[in-house]
Amino acid sequence: MNRERQLILYCLVVGVAGWTALILSNPGVAPWGVLALFIVLALLIEAAAFRVPPADPHSLTGIVILAAALALGPADGALVAAVSGLIFGMLLPLIYRRPRTFYLLAARPLLRSGVRAGAVLAGGALARLLADDTPGDALSLMALILCYPTLIQLNRAVREYIQGGSTGVLTWWQSSWMPVLAAEIAPLPLAALFAAIYTRLGIGYFVFAAAGLFAASIAVRQAAMNLRNQGASIRELGLLNEASREIIRAELDVDALSELIYRAASKVVDTSSFHLGLFDPESDRYTLVVRVQDRVRLPPLTVDLPSGDGLVGWMRQTGRSLLVEDFATEMDRLPARPRYQSERPPRSGIYVPLLDGGRVIGTISIQSYQPYAFDADDLRMLSLLADQAAVAISKARAFAAANERAVQLQAIQDVSERITAILELDQLLSSVVRLIRERFGYHTVHIFLIGEDGRLHFGASTVEGQSLERLRRMVLQPGEGIVGSVALTGQPALVNDVRTDPRYISDDSSTRAELAVPLRYAEKVIGVLDIQSAEAGRFQRSDLFVTRTLADQVAVAVERARAFQAQREEAWTLNALLQVAENLSRATSLDVLLPAVVRLPPLLLGCVRCTCLIWDRQAASFTPLAAYGLSPADRATFVGCPIAERDAPLLAEVVRTVAPLALDSARGHGHLCAPIIERFGSASLLATPLWTRGAALGVLVIDYGPAEHRFTARDLILANGFASQIAGALESALLAQEAAQAARLEEELRVARDIQRTLLPSRAPNLPGWETAADWRSARMVGGDFFDYWYLPPPQEPYDGSGRSGIRTTPDHNGAVCQPLGFVIADVSDKGVPAALFMALARSLVRAAALDGSSPAAALTRANRWITRDTEAGMFVTVFYGVLESHTGRLRYCCAGHNPPLLFRADGGVIPLQTPGIALGVLEEVALTEDDVSMSDGDVLVCYTDGVTEAINAAEEPFGVERLIETVAAVRSSSATAILDAINDALGRHAEGALYDDVTLVIIKRVAAPLSVDTMP
Repeated sequence: MNRERQLILYCLVVGVAGWTALILSNPGVAPWGVLALFIVLALLIEAAAFRVPPADPHSLTGIVILAAALALGPADGALVAAVSGLIFGMLLPLIYRRPRTFYLLAARPLLRSGVRAGAVLAGGALARLLADDTPGDALSLMALILCYPTLIQLNRAVREYIQGGSTGVLTWWQSSWMPVLAAEIAPLPLAALFAAIYTRLGIGYFVFAAAGLFAASIAVRQAAMNLRNQGASIRELGLLNEASREIIRAELDVDALSELIYRAASKVVDTSSFHLGLFDPESDRYTLVVRVQDRVRLPPLTVDLPSGDGLVGWMRQTGRSLLVEDFATEMDRLPARPRYQSERPPRSGIYVPLLDGGRVIGTISIQSYQPYAFDADDLRMLSLLADQAAVAISKARAFAAANERAVQLQAIQDVSERITAILELDQLLSSVVRLIRERFGYHTVHIFLIGEDGRLHFGASTVEGQSLERLRRMVLQPGEGIVGSVALTGQPALVNDVRTDPRYISDDSSTRAELAVPLRYAEKVIGVLDIQSAEAGRFQRSDLFVTRTLADQVAVAVERARAFQAQREEAWTLNALLQVAENLSRATSLDVLLPAVVRLPPLLLGCVRCTCLIWDRQAASFTPLAAYGLSPADRATFVGCPIAERDAPLLAEVVRTVAPLALDSARGHGHLCAPIIERFGSASLLATPLWTRGAALGVLVIDYGPAEHRFTARDLILANGFASQIAGALESALLAQEAAQAARLEEELRVARDIQRTLLPSRAPNLPGWETAADWRSARMVGGDFFDYWYLPPPQEPYDGSGRSGIRTTPDHNGAVCQPLGFVIADVSDKGVPAALFMALARSLVRAAALDGSSPAAALTRANRWITRDTEAGMFVTVFYGVLESHTGRLRYCCAGHNPPLLFRADGGVIPLQTPGIALGVLEEVALTEDDVSMSDGDVLVCYTDGVTEAINAAEEPFGVERLIETVAAVRSSSATAILDAINDALGRHAEGALYDDVTLVIIKRVAAPLSVDTMP
């Protein structure tokens, strides 16, 4: 049985027992008018009662009841007590607006009346036991004073125990003992006075005395209420003061402050159902930071709440508080319809805005399932607390915003510092998107750049896999999608729900919000920074600030990288044109000139084929003089075979207009130049006129084969430059072919013979524990390849890693000083006599730069500086320089644009030895680096030039690095000489004995630990 049923049962049992005792005592002896007078007086006095929760109302009714018992007898006094108690008990729920339940309307009034009747009868019985009962005497008064309040308070204690146990009894006693003693027990002796007035002075004086008692009851009620209100005010002020101190001392954290405010409110009002919500100042989002329902703590909740929607929206709009005593009766009068977040709506509640300087930043609300659970005092207390809370929360928000902004600015500065040093555009864009995602935690970051065609092209993204490939192929028109809209208008776009924006183009099914800002440089939009999130409503104005600031930094970095790239491309273009001019100017014969003419464009522009055609005006035909990228069969049937003008209108138009023509997509336009487009399957080609001295010599056709190519302004500039220089060289070659050929060949052969004889080592060094072998073969009589060996002197100070202090050497086990061996293999950029001459110069300068014992990188850097300053040949040389410590097997090396040598490990592994760097003679200042590796027993180092790997067979298939690795791997356990012979044999079989480029090989193999050190002859 629950407590409620136990309480009702107790009320019924005790109430019925009291009424039974009353009936058995035969009341009603006194006239009914007199009884009615006492009952009315008791009701009036009880109506003036005061209440101190949780106890019953306190009044001076006991004086009237005991006076009736003394004047009329215990039975009639008990009747007055029972009837007045029953009537007032039934009126109590109505007076105090409490629920109209069976317990309050029936069971408890029955208990009240029964206990009062029983207490009066018990007092009368006690008086009879002590002495003969004489109504109104002192003994009867003492018995009544002893029994009546004792039984009344005992009943209250039992009732509180049933309701709340010992805690309930203790709470009741602590709150009610003083008013019980002062208002219900101490005044009881006055009952004898009232009884005496009635019996001795008559009814008139009694009515006058009753009026005085009623006035006294009202005065006592007012004094008690004043005292209670004063005490409540003091407690309220104390609680508010304590709450204020706690709020002031609290950390500037919104969540911590919200929790503190909830605890403070719990001390002032009933917070069984409590909500503290805050508005997002930048949107209509409303977050319930503290949410308590039926004393159960619920997680925070965020909803969209426009201003004016519901009671909370009304408070945000008006800034006013609201007290609802009963929703059932006041619903039609409320300023707004409530939006309940519970299936069980409340009956009463208080709603208070959090005001900071006239701005509503949030709300506090408390609710109850009972009507009239709150009053104006509760509203006032909660409003005072809300004022304190609003100021503290605003400060916490401001502090959090300032701290967040500081963190954002620091992150922006870090990102800016890291991207400032990057000048490669592709690397810059990749680094930007990665850093933004890492530092700010965004889901996806894209960058799109506006190209020369005015469209948006993919720049970089944090996505991977197939999504990245789709983005690479994506091209957006201005105004297309959110990104295109931003590029067109130059204004940022913040979309917190892409499903509601018709501009959104879905490229990721998980995207729910998107923020795009323009990359603006000098009032010009150069691209768009696009950030996406998988969470709707993710972006705030702070994110817009961050992305706009980052976009400004990224735009500057992009333009700087573009400027650097443009300058580099310009420098490269000028250098390429210079190289072409210088190389072509030295080629006075068609045999040398034509291969260079068709070979240089593929090298510099990356095209697949190149054809040089001579225009014969009289025959109205074009004759291919040379072609690169054709098979031998095609070359045999194409080169030298005239093409009629009518079969190549594209070439005829180029000759007629003296202007280049580019076909980005030649498919479907084969009729424009059928002998080339349709025959070789060309997808993109560029035809440039060869024009000199007012006459068209022919056309240079740059062909990108089956792959489509979008020609840029740089391609056109280079092609025009090539064509202009080729035309001049071609004309010179045609005019001076016979006169210059013999003299030049004779001089070239003589000089080359002398140089080649004296510069190359006569034999390989003899290193104990090592085997070396080398071979040099020129495609012509002379060549540009060279190799060399030299011993380096022991350093005067220990090697410190700086590259300037020499090479550390140590004695071997016999005590002899081991000299490091320096060796070099190189390839000059040209062939023939110029290459041979440049080879002699380069070899001498490299050797001079290295003989002081400098580290490989430092030696080649010095040699490059000498080469670029002391020569004007416009040629360059690729070099690999290594320093071998024979006693340790340590090899330090630097690769300046040369083919990476291959280190074959004894266990079968192959390591290419490569370091970043460009060829010597291109730029005066270069950044070369070096590395080192240790060679163990059985390890083989194979150094080679591009004549080995680029040697082609009849099908124009290069020998390649893979064949070289397979060849060496098959014989790596043999001697160095055997390995060299195996490579030459394989190369000869592949190229069928033909050499199209110089071939140089250097083989170094470690066979055992060194025993002694030989010296170079």
